[in-house]
Amino acid sequence: MPDKPVAVVTGASRGLGFESARKLGRLGYRVLLAASTTERLKAAAATLTGEGLDVAARRLDIARQASVDAFAKWALRQAPAIDVLVNCAGVWLEEGEPGAETVLGADAGAVRRTFAVNTFGPWMLVRALAHAIAPAGRIVNVTSGMGSLTGMGRDRYGYRASKAALNVLTVTLAHELGTRGIMVNSACPGWVRTDMGGPQATRSIAEGVSGIVWAATLPPGGPSGGNFRDGQPIAF
Repeated sequence: MPDKPVAVVTGASRGLGFESARKLGRLGYRVLLAASTTERLKAAAATLTGEGLDVAARRLDIARQASVDAFAKWALRQAPAIDVLVNCAGVWLEEGEPGAETVLGADAGAVRRTFAVNTFGPWMLVRALAHAIAPAGRIVNVTSGMGSLTGMGRDRYGYRASKAALNVLTVTLAHELGTRGIMVNSACPGWVRTDMGGPQATRSIAEGVSGIVWAATLPPGGPSGGNFRDGQPIAF
């Protein structure tokens, strides 16, 4: 019996990351879960294991290089090759104090932390795992319409800029890894009812995850270097 394909999913303790891991597990993947909060991560792994899915979990502070390196070493002890990497971990920090959501009033520390998690973290993790991504593997960077330059609005500079920069990672990495048949795409889930999106959001978690899983399971020869929502191309 052939070995199972292996997927790494960050931000996997809740929301879009958790449901992406569940869907991939149900499709027959062995899923390596990563998240920053140990107790939530253990609970997520226990839930998925209880559903009969093949998962393993390790804490990852994606903003710290040492944590990224340690996670990568652990992941490659679990499996010699990675078929899918879903960069789902993300933060939304520009809110609270009056003016904190504006470009001029944003806290510099919050903006730096947002970039550390939303942009530099996925870049560091891709660098740590790139040599082990299987030929015709898939990398999915979970982005946001708020990072679209063609539809850019006001406020939340750090979040918007971090997601726009994540899209740059998608395009440049797609060129760099294309010779190995690896597909790299951005997937925008839309405004989803997660802890980040809030209860007033217009989409369910299942709706948001569908496009992420679509990008993670593209057939050989599928698109690369694109930005998609629900499997349909959207402007960067």
